[in-house]
Amino acid sequence: MAADFAKVDFVGADLSLPDLGLGPARYDELLARADRVIHNAWPVNFNISVASFEPHVRGVRHLVDFAARAAKRVPVVFVSSISTVMAWPSAAPVPERRIDDLSVAGLGYGRSKLAGSLILDAAAARSGIPAASVRVGQIAGPRGRAGVWNRQEYLPSLIASSVHLGLLPSHLATGHEVDWTPVEDVAGLILDVAGVTARHAVADITGYFHAVNPARTTWAELAPVLADYYRGRIKKLVSFEDWLAALKRSGTADLDRNPAAKLVDMYDGMLRAFQAGHGHVNFAMERTMSYSPTVARLGPITPDLLRNWCDQWNY
Repeated sequence: MAADFAKVDFVGADLSLPDLGLGPARYDELLARADRVIHNAWPVNFNISVASFEPHVRGVRHLVDFAARAAKRVPVVFVSSISTVMAWPSAAPVPERRIDDLSVAGLGYGRSKLAGSLILDAAAARSGIPAASVRVGQIAGPRGRAGVWNRQEYLPSLIASSVHLGLLPSHLATGHEVDWTPVEDVAGLILDVAGVTARHAVADITGYFHAVNPARTTWAELAPVLADYYRGRIKKLVSFEDWLAALKRSGTADLDRNPAAKLVDMYDGMLRAFQAGHGHVNFAMERTMSYSPTVARLGPITPDLLRNWCDQWNY
């Protein structure tokens, strides 16, 4: 994305309000001018109930009302999450279509995102509003030198604490597959689906897509790269179980150097799910790849990308 924001107008909004908190004049102005809605405003919190997300679910309905009243035929592209299907019970890939089983979503965050998608599906069926949902997987760091993968997320925190402990897990509790997508490519996919960077008729901006890297690698390929990068500081590869036990013993006295210590409950939950057979979930990608040139040309996460992120984290 270019750094020139001369044509960008930043507007504060409250999507829980019928007029999006914009006031009549600005709301009417946007009704006259808008040709796309990309909805990416959602709190990421895995510790609260689905009821806590009610204002945000309500916001989806208000965006539907906005699209229905707009002067142009405005598609709504919703940035959803693979959390909506993380309890997928089959070894078969998650299909690129509607899934309305709340038990498959599990946590409140995933269920709230699922509710948002189902509202859009209903709007498309009843009012003809073009609506698409993108189930986004693990967003990785940038391809370029600028920026940094958020150090507070589970994987950067895991690596920081591995440097602190001198131990790196030889596998991840999410499974052995690595299907992360660099942040620029997730943005590119969403713009492709929305018909901004790929030519799609407005009427075709519908249904479900997966922001998951179809070109996979494995943690077994990447872990030695990390061990080499932090040579002398990461001294040993151990099982995830042993790594987690060491993390629990390390305590929370130095969270700057050992940030994974505050995520112990999450890592515990990941491990329990993995041990119960709920490991890596596979995703169908055919439709997404046909819509998105960005995804069609994606390659796997490489050692060079991983080293770039390590440079940016500067642990």
